[in-house]
Parts: sequence; structure tokens; C-alpha cells
Amino acid sequence: MNFHSLDYFLFLALVLGGYWLTARYAFRFVLLLFASCVFYMAWNPGYLIFVLLSIGIDYRAAPGMMTAPDQKGRRAWLSLSLTTNLGLLGTFKYFNFFSGSVVDTLNVFGLKVHAPHLDVVLPVGISFYTFESLSYTIDVYRGQIPPARSFSRFACFITFFPHLVAGPIVRASDFLPQLDTTPKLSSRDVGEGTFLIACGLIKKVIFADYLAVNLIDRVFDNPTAYSSLEVMIGLYAYTLQIFCDFSGYTDVARGSGLLFGLHLPENFDRPYQSKSPAEFWRRWHMTLSTWLRDYLYFPLGGSKVPPGRAYFNLFLTVALVGLWHGAAWTFVVYGMLHGGAMVVHRFFYRRAGRTAFSVDPWPLTLLKITGTLHFVVLSRIFFRASSFTNAADVIRQLAEGSTGVFHITSSVWALLALGYAAHFTPKGLFESIRQGFIRLPAPAQGAVLAGVAGGLMLIATENVVPYIYFQF
Repeated sequence: MNFHSLDYFLFLALVLGGYWLTARYAFRFVLLLFASCVFYMAWNPGYLIFVLLSIGIDYRAAPGMMTAPDQKGRRAWLSLSLTTNLGLLGTFKYFNFFSGSVVDTLNVFGLKVHAPHLDVVLPVGISFYTFESLSYTIDVYRGQIPPARSFSRFACFITFFPHLVAGPIVRASDFLPQLDTTPKLSSRDVGEGTFLIACGLIKKVIFADYLAVNLIDRVFDNPTAYSSLEVMIGLYAYTLQIFCDFSGYTDVARGSGLLFGLHLPENFDRPYQSKSPAEFWRRWHMTLSTWLRDYLYFPLGGSKVPPGRAYFNLFLTVALVGLWHGAAWTFVVYGMLHGGAMVVHRFFYRRAGRTAFSVDPWPLTLLKITGTLHFVVLSRIFFRASSFTNAADVIRQLAEGSTGVFHITSSVWALLALGYAAHFTPKGLFESIRQGFIRLPAPAQGAVLAGVAGGLMLIATENVVPYIYFQF
């Protein structure tokens, strides 16, 4: 059930009706849980059992930590949670990758063995809900939050369908308190929610899907058929596509949440305006970046260790971002590129005596933004490529130096120009548009949304383009 489908909005309307009819009663949690399970089963009913298994163990582990007689007992409950969640994630997402890698290494040394292979389909959104559930048990272990008051509330936190398969990664400390109060729906929430949904659909359908079908997929499927300049334009297009695809789905998720009176965290903050790799990861997939900072980087010691260890901690944390995105060596290389860039940036940043309050002249700021953007664009080769061979073909064609532009249509040019112009528009202008929409009377908001829906139906591609992050 894709967010940009009619099925989703019919489902959303049905669930909203039932939710607000039961808003004053605890039954609403049962309704939300049931609806979220139905939503998840739309992809594969069988994988619901693993979501519920993770929920059940973590729900039991949290009070077990609080009642354990000693630290050893508390650690045992935490270990159960970590083993279950990471075990499921590792089995479904990484077993075949690591198994194949080990066997390939042994074959290089003349040891001919066959890799065991699990013929399974990756459960949709497993990386998202695994990290959410782990944040809950770790926070309870640290004494930062109390255990959930009821199973239905905790299950709603994990399975709430707007963010279940597409993020953002929600913290229990932010979401559970919202479930402990009687929900109220304000006109502002409705206006902002519908605005976010409209923005998300425009990003996904008009920009991401159209660019994917009409340029990006073709370039990566057969890079040698395109000139160097066309390949570069294809990389710019992919960089815009992945932002519009992911942030578009996040917008729909956040907008849907607001219609329930529930607030989901922001996940993107104009990342291509970043002046450094570090700033990029503070603006891109913000909920993942902060999760890794709080639950991996800081426990490793962060920067409060000798410099060499601090650089290693930083590199490892960022490098694992690549592996989180996909079980392939291309993703590992992608993560290592960004980890290395972060280390280099921090080293020279500190050598230069820079602080958070340092201000650059505008030419240097422009140079930093341009350099960071192109580093991100080029690193996306390994994010998008199906293999190292595919990545090498793209790089080779890029380095050829040919400048012909024969395969770029006027509509692709227009979308690229409009997309990047919108991304680099001052945030204040976008905020003014958002506030203006929210202040409109409900009939006017409906008319705007009807116009957006009609436009999307006319422009949408015939081919359904899956959400990029479904593989994660």
C-alpha cells in the first residue's frame, strides 16, 4: 500500500473516522494497532509475526529491567532485547551478504565451499522499526524513560502505520507521552497535515518518479549509451530523486500523523545547502543520524577519548550508515566514503581553529556548499549502482569527457531546474507559503488539494516507482 496510491488515502480516511469516534476511549489504541497490522500485512502477512515478536519481547524486557535485583539481571534483559532485534535484522537483511562474502574470500584462497543461502524476502521497514524498538529498551535501561503503561500503547508506538515502513525513526521518549493524553485535533494540525501530504506527493510523483523513469534508470542500466555530461546530469537527477522520494514519504507520514493529532519528528532540513559532510548528516535523515550518535557514537566514547580513537569512532559510526542502507559492498563503500570525509573535515576543521560560531565570507560559503554537494552527488554512484561493475561503468563513462546532450528532454531539464531552485529557496519563503495555506479556510484548502490531486493524476508516470527506502 504505497503512500502515493488511492488505496492508501481510502485506508487513511477509514482509520481516521474510527479513531476520532473512539478518541476518548482506550479502545482507540486497539483500533490503531489493528489498522497498522492490516497496513503492514498488505505487503506480506507472514512478516507481521516478526514485528509482533519484537514488540512482545521488548515490552516484557522493559519492566524486567526495572524489577531485576541487580545490574547483571538488568543487562540480561537488555541483552535479550538486543539479541532478538539485531538477530532478526541480521538474519533477514545481512545473512546472505555476510555468508556470500565469507565464501568468496575462502574461494580466493582455493577453499571451494558453497555459501548457505536464505531464500527470504526482506520485511518492509525492518531497519526502521528495529531501531525504534531498540531505542525504547536502551532508554529504559539507562533510566531515561519508564516502561510503557500498556501493551497496546507500546505496540502503537512501534506499528503506527504512517511511520512503520518509511520512517522517520521515532523515539519512545517523544511518542509515548503523546499516547498518554486524550488526542485533540486542531484546525492548525489539519491544515499543516494536509499541506505536508500535498508537498510529499508532489515530491514523490512529480519529481522523484518522473526523473527515475525518464532518465536515472536508463543511465544506470546502460551508462555507455550516454555522454559524460548526460551521465553527470543523471547523477544530479538521482541526487534530487532520492531526496524527493525519501523526504516526500516522510512528509506524507508526518502529515498523516498530524491528522491523528500525533507529531512525528522532522527528518530533512534542506541537506544540499550543507557546507560540510558533517553538516550534511545533521540535515539528511536526521532521525537516523541522531540515533547513531546517541546509541553508537556516544557509547563508543564519542570525542571524549584520545584523538585517534575519536576519529575511529566517527569513521565507524558514519561508515555503518552505508551498511544500514543496504546489504551490499557498494553500500559499504558509500558509508566509508562519507566516514572518511567526516574524519578529514573534522581534522582540518580543528587544525584551523574553527568553532560553531565561525563565520565565512560568502564566496567561501558558496565554495563549501558547491564542494559538499558534488561530493554527495559523486558518492551516490555507489548508492545507486547495482554492482561494482555498474559503478565502474558509470565512473568510466563520466571520465570520458564527452559533452553531447541528446537524451535529456525539456521536461527533465525543467524538473531539475525547478527541483534544485526549490531546494535552495530561502527557508523563510517556504515557511510563509506553509503559514498562508494553514490560514486559508477549509473550503479553500480543499480546493487547493483537489487541484494538486488533479495535477498529479495528469503528470504521474504510468509505471509505479517503488519507494527507494523499502529495501531498508
